[in-house]
Amino acid sequence: MDSSALRDFPLKALQSLSKDVDENIVKPFSRMRESVRTEFIHARDSPLDGARRAFDLSKKALIAALLLWAAWSYCTKMLDPTVSAITSFAFSIPLSDGSNLNAAYYDPKLVAAWLSISVLTFFLLAQNEFRAFLKPLEWKGYITSLTAVVIAILIPLMVDNLEFSPDKGLPFLLLGIPAMAGYALSTGDLPLILTWRASTYQTVRTVAPILIFAFYALNVSMAPPILTEDLVNTSSALIVGMAAISWILIRTEAANSEDQERRYAAFMFILATPLVLYTVTRIIFLLNNPDSVTRDRWDLDWSFMDDPNAFEINVWPMEVVFGEDSRWEFYIAAVINSARVTLVSIVLCTLLGIIIGVTRLSSNRLASSLATIYVEVFRNLPLAVLLFLVWTQMGETLPLFGEEANISGWVYYSNKGFWIPLAESWRVYAFLATFMLLWVFTRIKQTIDMRRQDSVVDDSDRAVLMRSGIWGAIIVIGTLFVLGDITTPEILKLRPDSPGTWRVAEGTAFEITPMFTAMVLGLTLFTASVVAEIVRGSIQALPRGQVEAAISLALTPYQRLRLVILPQALRSMVPLLNSQYMNVWKNSSLAIVVAYSDVFYVIFVMMNNVGRLIPLFILLLVTYQVGSLLISGIMNAYNARVTRVKI
Repeated sequence: MDSSALRDFPLKALQSLSKDVDENIVKPFSRMRESVRTEFIHARDSPLDGARRAFDLSKKALIAALLLWAAWSYCTKMLDPTVSAITSFAFSIPLSDGSNLNAAYYDPKLVAAWLSISVLTFFLLAQNEFRAFLKPLEWKGYITSLTAVVIAILIPLMVDNLEFSPDKGLPFLLLGIPAMAGYALSTGDLPLILTWRASTYQTVRTVAPILIFAFYALNVSMAPPILTEDLVNTSSALIVGMAAISWILIRTEAANSEDQERRYAAFMFILATPLVLYTVTRIIFLLNNPDSVTRDRWDLDWSFMDDPNAFEINVWPMEVVFGEDSRWEFYIAAVINSARVTLVSIVLCTLLGIIIGVTRLSSNRLASSLATIYVEVFRNLPLAVLLFLVWTQMGETLPLFGEEANISGWVYYSNKGFWIPLAESWRVYAFLATFMLLWVFTRIKQTIDMRRQDSVVDDSDRAVLMRSGIWGAIIVIGTLFVLGDITTPEILKLRPDSPGTWRVAEGTAFEITPMFTAMVLGLTLFTASVVAEIVRGSIQALPRGQVEAAISLALTPYQRLRLVILPQALRSMVPLLNSQYMNVWKNSSLAIVVAYSDVFYVIFVMMNNVGRLIPLFILLLVTYQVGSLLISGIMNAYNARVTRVKI
């Protein structure tokens, strides 16, 4: 750079800054002032319109005031205990034996690390540059996220190597960093600044506050008293102000869709910051509580699960032995119990729900009325009450154990359970594996054929009947193969003259417990009523022209339903079915009503036996979360396949 250019640089920078200020501050406020002026002119021209506008303005002002008050209360309620917790963690009074007189002491470096990781996670989600990481050479696409990661790593190192006072310096640093992150997200200038594409105004408005904060964080004694003496109210005012400005910018819609999306993300990040800080510090406080009783209660040590379990449960297929197997093995067996009752109920409620839902749309008044009665009865009945009714009716309806009720010696049934013929395991597995391989092969072949331009799918009644016949023949042959070597229930009587003394010899029959049957019946009947309404509503939501077009093509009612109605209705059915399937998994926790040994029942009994409520409750929470996420993931993948073809 020559001397003349160097001499003119300050002038050019000042001119650029003046231009940016005019574009970004002066003109927007001028437009706002002109809008307000226009409102007053209209109000003056028409008294009635003026009164109406004044009322609307007062209503908006009242709503805005209530929202600001709610945001202020939320911030202060979250930040006040956060600051107190950070201060109590940081005070260190070491003793000669290596312990600390402050029972709540927690290494400030670790506090900073946990807060940094939590804030960084939300920042990365708000910045949303994950796809850019797939192209490492295009570093400009993820430079902001990379910078945030570096800063998150540096913060604990700063806290460890620099002296921050527990009551002022450390809280100021740990509350100020997420506030600065929210401000940087709001402006959206960081990607431009880090890639040297920002204007002077953009650089100044983003970098200047960050530098000022960094200076005061490293020299907290020089900070104005309002920043350190009343940190909670100051931080709350800053967060509420940034959130209000972000919301105003969002409401103006004076930006492209990308900027609007960034503003929404920044707005949510700013609002979530107090809750994130409170949650992290609260968890640390509970795990490091000065009260020994509370600290022991929150001790997340699951070593007690390695001890032998102290009660029996009825499980299948995993066998657990009371007094020998650990609590972990009982827990896994209970999870399998919950999973199998959920899977069976999902299959049955889907089939029954589709039948009832389609029947409700039938032109046959009797059939549709019966379907409507079914839906209204079971949908409005609490599941716990329904399970109790099913359980009591099964006990009243099924024959007593002493009657030895059976069907030709093949099936024995009573109020104690059902015993059916038992097939060899390897035959069942071989049939299922062969069936799945054939199904996968046909699906792949069908997909390849569909990609050919000259391919024609034959969906005539004859072709559908032929395909159904082939699959039916495969199922019949497989069933005969499985039944080729089965054992029928073998009855053993301890006292032949006394009824009720019989039992089934082990290994000769497959037992279905009445608890499992009652649970499946209750979940199926209850959920099928909701599935039926989902099916009915999704079908009725289709345009009438789709059905009329199918009729004009001379399709039979079954073809219309299979080829036109249900494929299109699936697009709206699948998301709703996703929620219902997750409800089946969560509603299985009511198995205690019918004495079924599900995961909730087993953990509940463990809580009473061991007394470790919080670790077991967290284990229960994680179990249901994992199950729900697994169901949601499968259904979302299926939904993506269903909606792949755009209408």
